[in-house]
Amino acid sequence: MPDDGINHEHGREHRHESGNPPGDGGGADGFRQQFAQELARPEEDLDLGRAALLLAGEEYPGLAVAARLGELDAMAAAVAGRLGVGAGPEERAAALAHYLFDELGFNGNAADYYHPDNSYFNRVLDTRAGIPITLSLLFLEVGRRVGLRGRSVGLPGHFLVRLEETGQFIDPFHGGILRSAGDCRALVEALFGARLTWTDDYLLPCTKYEFLFRMLNNLKVIYQRRRDYPKTAGALQRMLLVSPQQAGLYQELAQASLEMGQYRQAISHLETYLRQAGQPPDADRVRQNIAYIRHILDRLN
Repeated sequence: MPDDGINHEHGREHRHESGNPPGDGGGADGFRQQFAQELARPEEDLDLGRAALLLAGEEYPGLAVAARLGELDAMAAAVAGRLGVGAGPEERAAALAHYLFDELGFNGNAADYYHPDNSYFNRVLDTRAGIPITLSLLFLEVGRRVGLRGRSVGLPGHFLVRLEETGQFIDPFHGGILRSAGDCRALVEALFGARLTWTDDYLLPCTKYEFLFRMLNNLKVIYQRRRDYPKTAGALQRMLLVSPQQAGLYQELAQASLEMGQYRQAISHLETYLRQAGQPPDADRVRQNIAYIRHILDRLN
């Protein structure tokens, strides 16, 4: 890899992006606008790596998207240089896994799994550590550049990559090891036990929109646990950009607004929920909550 001014150590120091002026997105608002524009593309035209970087741009407004995509290009060029003429998908996948996980040292961050950096693609490129979904994204995006056709598979609690040509499952979080369908089932059962009943539908590939939704949901949960409600709201707002039909997200936005003391905003979100959901079974309870928040506002005024 060339000297690109990036700290490639596995620590948690932030890259120079975080302190720079607005980057390729033109600041946080610009990144959100570009993220929405990327989502408007048909799935076959949606650039998943670019979308993930635009997602990260609100947290890192100095993020240089084009330069970070160039890093993926450079990785792909390095892998291509190791491949013989006519290399098949298994050889390509093995060379890619060796390069990413053995040579560059990308790894699953089990020790600090719930750190937000693990869900921001630019930070995964910096620290070379991530969680299953972001390491799967890395494998998919570099693999695509070397002619490897893969799809993401969102098992409950774990992400894998499925090779289209061979049907094999690759686990980037565990160094790119191969897993069979039976291995995938055993992995899920080890994570959830009797709380979840296995179905082969779990092995179906995700759409790119579902992938981005899961990335944002991870961030939402992390920020909820930290009681960082502005960032919780930001994740929820972008989840609605990805999946606007999920009306229940407006209830979560209302709760985040209440935690921030934004009572009128909370009412607006609950009213939007009622409009979007039609006749939800909890409509009476939501209307009672709206009345209660209005009562709080009256007392404050």
